[in-house]
Amino acid sequence: MQSTNNYITVDKKKELEAELKDLEGPKRKEILENLEYAKSLGDLKENAEYHQTREDQGKLEERIAKIREILQSSQVV
Repeated sequence: MQSTNNYITVDKKKELEAELKDLEGPKRKEILENLEYAKSLGDLKENAEYHQTREDQGKLEERIAKIREILQSSQVV
């Protein structure tokens, strides 16, 4: 982790916490449901829905990690 000081406002912290809660709850569940559906369609090699859902899942997990990092490394001002 970097040792630079990052500052966020109270409002921004609340906004990030709300986004994190949404991403970790309903959004993650939606992605998993879409993934199960895409798997049920058959051959995964040529299944565009499956590949798109996996890409969406990766982006979701990256955003979750980024928000956690921001919240952990920032000071509220």
